[in-house]
Amino acid sequence: MKIITVINENEDERIEIHSHKMDALVEQIEELVNNYGVSIKGYNKDEIILLKPEMIYRVYVSSNKVFASTDSGEYQLKYRLYQIEEMLGEQFIKINQSALVNKKQIKKFSSSWGGSLIVELKNGEKDFISRRQQKTVMERMGVK
Repeated sequence: MKIITVINENEDERIEIHSHKMDALVEQIEELVNNYGVSIKGYNKDEIILLKPEMIYRVYVSSNKVFASTDSGEYQLKYRLYQIEEMLGEQFIKINQSALVNKKQIKKFSSSWGGSLIVELKNGEKDFISRRQQKTVMERMGVK
């Protein structure tokens, strides 16, 4: 792969990728560009922290409030779930009506006694995948 960087202050910034196929490297480059500079304010008591997408394991709704789960704790977000889904982009997958998970933080999938799918994250959190979202989740994870 050849990289060409052209610095010209008079042109609009753009990134072009010329590739034979969509592979993991191209996906990583797109993800990096799309998430560059994205951060979300998280509130915890009298603390405000800027959360980068890679810090977040799961975003979920509880008691009509939106929270982000990270290694350093739970933070309340001042956005609706659909707004966060738009901001975070392809790195996050909607698993049910009230939760998004970070694709990179998924540890494994398992089935429950009732036949529904459960996702387990690297931090030990678990949540169910609704039947409506199962096909989309599996496609986005590359599982068929």
